[in-house]
Amino acid sequence: MKAHNRHALFAISLLAGLFLINWLDDDSLRSLPDLAFVDIDGKQHTFNQYKGNPILVTFWATDCPGCIKEMPDLIHLYNTYASQGLTMIDIALAHDSPNHIKAMRAERKLPFVISWDSDGSLARAFDNVRVTPTHFLINPKGDIVMRKLGGLNTERLYKHLQNMGLSIIN
Repeated sequence: MKAHNRHALFAISLLAGLFLINWLDDDSLRSLPDLAFVDIDGKQHTFNQYKGNPILVTFWATDCPGCIKEMPDLIHLYNTYASQGLTMIDIALAHDSPNHIKAMRAERKLPFVISWDSDGSLARAFDNVRVTPTHFLINPKGDIVMRKLGGLNTERLYKHLQNMGLSIIN
């Protein structure tokens, strides 16, 4: 097989894989796992304590360029919707460290709940998350209504939040 044919085949395979990821990245109706977790300050939480309000769970890492790039959007989202009941929980993956996570929180002034998934149990509970960032939007009933691998689609997210009764406050 000639080199240009191999390159073309690789490009087609890559595009097919990306299409498959996007196709599988759809809205689903699974439920929020009933788990407890500890934030990076040592405070105990459960996901169920936030039921009744929308919840955005984001899996991320301090060494993830896409995660860092979207932090201003997440801060803006928090500032726009937290007063209306949106809870945002960021979960750093197991390969991170509490010191790096706390430094990132301080540097970026992250205002939402941040946890470290030291043993990978939270990632496993959310369909074995391995890609960062990965976002889950949960409606007030506890149903996962949006799963997004990779960069956040803010237009799609805002539409879901407005369907849950939240409005943009300028």
